[in-house]
Amino acid sequence: MPEISVIVPVYKVEKYLDRCIESIVNQTYPDFELILVDDGSPDNCPALCDAWAERDGRIRVIHKKNGGASSARNAGLKIAKGNWIAFADSDDWLDRTALKTLYDLANQYNVPMAIGGMRVVQKYTDASIVMKQNAKVLSNADLMSRFFRLNGEPDTHSVCATLIRRDILEDYYFIEGKMNEDVEACYYLARKCEGAVYTSKPVYFYFKNVEGVTNSGFSKKKLDLLDVWDIVQKQVLQYTPEYAYACEMNCKRARFTLLTQMYMNGYDHNDPYMRETKQRLKKEVRASFFDLMRWKMPINRKIALIAFLFVP
Repeated sequence: MPEISVIVPVYKVEKYLDRCIESIVNQTYPDFELILVDDGSPDNCPALCDAWAERDGRIRVIHKKNGGASSARNAGLKIAKGNWIAFADSDDWLDRTALKTLYDLANQYNVPMAIGGMRVVQKYTDASIVMKQNAKVLSNADLMSRFFRLNGEPDTHSVCATLIRRDILEDYYFIEGKMNEDVEACYYLARKCEGAVYTSKPVYFYFKNVEGVTNSGFSKKKLDLLDVWDIVQKQVLQYTPEYAYACEMNCKRARFTLLTQMYMNGYDHNDPYMRETKQRLKKEVRASFFDLMRWKMPINRKIALIAFLFVP
């Protein structure tokens, strides 16, 4: 039985898949299984997954109909054998010491979750970062503060770069059919874990395709962020009502984020729904102006917020 299960959803990433898989099979910690979930990918990814499974006995492949990244993760969780779970996206890659770093920290501090640093990159970087490791133990209150960004923390709403003890994820299912589903998953983990350990050492490389973002513009699917925060808000009222105001502020901040993206990336001006959405978001952001200005955010975000008072 492998100690760690690494789950990777695969969909239309033929160009990047080998890079991701190589970074995992070359880990310095060898006791793992890699579960590749082909989410009905229409390109050559299914064949690539099968070829890798033939080459390395630690790799298992699931072929399923397309259902999105959350559906693929849920399928992987159903068959995972490891005592610990890690997730990766198939266009990203891991530092070769990622699993060992997180596994050793989790066991050293006897906590159910270890969180590593994530580096956002726009091109391939050699996955072998040499950096001094400084661990910080996080209480449950620290995890909740980190999730709600109470002290101006950066956005950390991703389950990647994280090693999670299997029992924490028992009976858990990622929200399917939505973008930004990691927001709800991160709230769940913060709520369920009595503590965790964090290291700023980069263990995960998030590939940001700048050209793809620029060319695609703002899509309706990005509005899923509001639906996901609505789900989180209902859970907060049920399980952690002491964070109700913090959650409300994050809901307001999500609207500010989406409005910023519409201005920065553009949107379909011929679509009446998108035009109405922009006006609605602008109205809601302006109504939340003073609350957001009092909330802890970087100064450049507050400058952008002020600018929205004057843009047409």
